[in-house]
Amino acid sequence: MFSSGLGKYLAPTSLGVGYAIIKIITLRILDSDLAISQDLTYQFLGGILLGFAIRPVKIMIYWKWSTSIVFFSMLLLILGPIGQIFREIIWGNQLDKMFWLLLIPEITAAFGVSILASILLPSQQNTISLGLLWRRFKKEMNLKVLLMIIGSGLIYTLLYLILQSNLDGSFTSLHWMERLEEFLRLPSISGQVKFLLLWGQGILNTLILLPLFIFFSREKVELIVVFGSLSFIVAVFTPAFANFQRIEPLLLVDQVLIGFLLHFLFVAVIAYFFGRNEK
Repeated sequence: MFSSGLGKYLAPTSLGVGYAIIKIITLRILDSDLAISQDLTYQFLGGILLGFAIRPVKIMIYWKWSTSIVFFSMLLLILGPIGQIFREIIWGNQLDKMFWLLLIPEITAAFGVSILASILLPSQQNTISLGLLWRRFKKEMNLKVLLMIIGSGLIYTLLYLILQSNLDGSFTSLHWMERLEEFLRLPSISGQVKFLLLWGQGILNTLILLPLFIFFSREKVELIVVFGSLSFIVAVFTPAFANFQRIEPLLLVDQVLIGFLLHFLFVAVIAYFFGRNEK
């Protein structure tokens, strides 16, 4: 019903509606005044972008209904809310009441969108069960793959530090090395802990994206475009778009540009390590 024709556009739009409604309802339960201040249009448009990013991954991999809900819930949570927690800790920001009031709706929306995507974007076949996913994941695991996962996490860390020190306009220093030192000196955690947290986040992101590379065999360029778009939109663009009114325009541009380069370069590295060309 939603896999061709007008349905190709109707399903992501419906996901956008669901994303916005779930977030606003959750926020209204938590804090009605804060819910009123949120712009429903930005939430809706952010949800539509999320729907279009999920669509090719959901339709072209033959998920069973339960597998789809579990996997996409984990994907949206790890790249979205959990990634935001990592970011706030790394930048030394307090996880205060306002942060959690804005984060909890993102968590409920992740579950809601995963359920709606399974209904509105059915796969052509239903063959990948949770058991099959786990067996394939274990089969792929060996020392070489483990080292590549750890290496991918390290590359994510280096990419993050390089891009932040070169492109982030919030630093006062002019030279990128001085900016890097300024970032690593930010309170309230040490530079070593920041490095380890970024490394852990990179490994976690690799692990959640790895099943997509196991089951989706295409040319590496196509893998980079599809999964890079998904990673960037889930982790950066949808949250930035949904909170457009709360972020200074110049910081928003820096955040989106750095996020775009980070996620596409990171996915390109994973595609190089784990991508499988279609035969």
